[in-house]
Amino acid sequence: MLKVTQKYIMSFENPYREAILNLMKGDWSVEILERGNNEVNNLAEIDFKLSNVDFALGFLTPYSPKQSIIDKLKNPRIIIKKEEITSFGKENSLDSLVRSIVDDERDLKTIESDQKEKEEIINSIKQFGSLSFVPRDTKTVNSFVVKTDLKKEREYVDFFGSKKIFSHLISHYQGKVYFSVILLKSLSEETTKFIEKNSGETVEYDYNIIPSKKILELEQEITKLDQSKEKIIKSLFDKGQSSKDLKIYYDLLLIKKRKLVLAQRTLNGSFLNYISLWASKEEKEKLTNETKNISGSIKIIEAKTEENESPPVFLENSPAISPFQAVTSIFGLPGSKEIDPTPYLSIFFIIFFGICITDAGYGLILAAVTGSLLLFFKESFQNNNLIKLLFYAGISTIIMGVLFGSYFGVSAAGIGLPFLAKFKVIDPIKDTLLFMGIAFLLGYIQICFAQIVRIIKSKKQNDKDGMMAGFAWFSFYIFAGVYLLSFQFEILKQASIVGLIFFGLSLFIVEGKGQNILLIPLIGGVKVLQGMINTVSDILSYSRLMALGLGTGVIALIVNQIAFLLGGMIPYVGWILTGLILIFGHLFNLAINSLGGFIHSARLQFVEFFPKFMEGGGRRLNLLGEELKYIKIN
Repeated sequence: MLKVTQKYIMSFENPYREAILNLMKGDWSVEILERGNNEVNNLAEIDFKLSNVDFALGFLTPYSPKQSIIDKLKNPRIIIKKEEITSFGKENSLDSLVRSIVDDERDLKTIESDQKEKEEIINSIKQFGSLSFVPRDTKTVNSFVVKTDLKKEREYVDFFGSKKIFSHLISHYQGKVYFSVILLKSLSEETTKFIEKNSGETVEYDYNIIPSKKILELEQEITKLDQSKEKIIKSLFDKGQSSKDLKIYYDLLLIKKRKLVLAQRTLNGSFLNYISLWASKEEKEKLTNETKNISGSIKIIEAKTEENESPPVFLENSPAISPFQAVTSIFGLPGSKEIDPTPYLSIFFIIFFGICITDAGYGLILAAVTGSLLLFFKESFQNNNLIKLLFYAGISTIIMGVLFGSYFGVSAAGIGLPFLAKFKVIDPIKDTLLFMGIAFLLGYIQICFAQIVRIIKSKKQNDKDGMMAGFAWFSFYIFAGVYLLSFQFEILKQASIVGLIFFGLSLFIVEGKGQNILLIPLIGGVKVLQGMINTVSDILSYSRLMALGLGTGVIALIVNQIAFLLGGMIPYVGWILTGLILIFGHLFNLAINSLGGFIHSARLQFVEFFPKFMEGGGRRLNLLGEELKYIKIN
């Protein structure tokens, strides 16, 4: 059901301002209008603290006590009592802790940067290998290091030897050969020309101690940096013990932020304060009851909605239907004058999903996994509509799998349950045309049903033209279906033709209504023709149900064949390979086709069903603040 909110004004005397602000900072499903004086300027400080605490929590994650996945699912929130909020009393120490964590992160980055720089220097020095002196020029002698290609090594050795130049091979490094050279200045020009001609170059050595000592010095510095790093990491493990308090502090800051935002949006009068808000009637009643505990003088009255204001909306359905809101929410909320499509899409979506998988074994896995999450991890998943929807989808897939006779890609007899074969009504691979016909029939039924929903919506909006158009199209579709049946049952032919002619002419009139009487046949004809083409196109789109259903079954068969073929080729341990291929192959098939089944079943609602009666564009409630991330208040 679509719930449309109403605008209200809450008025209260100045002495009750603090109590009202404290009350409203809780988790209320209301939207507070921005009508305040913006005199409160502490939000920047709160946002700064929130960002720092959030950063500290993220940075501390590797150093915090580890919690098992089971524990996380069973206890996703930290439970605290209301009185603990006011008596928390650790703000100052936690602010100091956060600052120290930020400092530690900065120090670690500095250390890692220094280490990287020193390691790069070590790598650059390694090219000088066994250089045993620091090359320096004197008045009579030049000394340097020369680098050249390995294939030129012999030529350089011969050249240095022929000129009686002192040279020493100091390293082979990354495909190059390095020589240390000492020569008289009188030979420098000739030597330089030789080096340039023979693919060589001189390399500067920029340090005042030999490479081996420089490397040792740098390694010692790196060791010291490692020791500093270890101290910081040890400190971070100690600080990680406070991660629970930091999580509580983060959510308490969010609550404090709500109060500040509310204060900004509260109109201050000399005697009275005012808060404008959007809320449902039920939420308004709950709020009224709470304010009575503060003072009976606090009033919440209905306010006038301006023409340009769009009331926020939300969806509220029975527990059986609410999981399907996960589908509607992907498309967006209906407008405030429309209807909630969730109850109407539910049966179609769940049937379509089951047909897309068509395997009872896959449905059993899907239902078992999601059912276990809902049963054993209620705290985490009791309000998760998507998990509930997938549980429904698993049940639907089991039913469709039994009707289609598929159990992990084999028959009922193949899994040792031959009695299930009597429930099989169609073999999707052998009866492909029948499968396609079923898909088209389901599309035809949903397209017809869309016009019924259109009539319901038009009645709600008191739109007589919409009701007439919906009735005319629905009747035309019904007689079109009867006409197709007349090829099998001749007795239906005459009545179907009469109905098609009558409601076809009705469509010309209702679709051309409002036009010049001479243009009604033209305008109406164009719209009717366009509607018929769109209808045929929409029904053809439902062939994707058959395609996905066949795809799942064929992949399951291929997985089985590959598993047993490869396993049979390996003696003694082939069964292990067979088991692994079966497990991972079927899980992959289930995962990829569950995703495809969800997407395409939803697409049929969004593209073929919704446009017949819904425009969308509904606005969600803009709640006062972010949802609490870590704590649950009892």
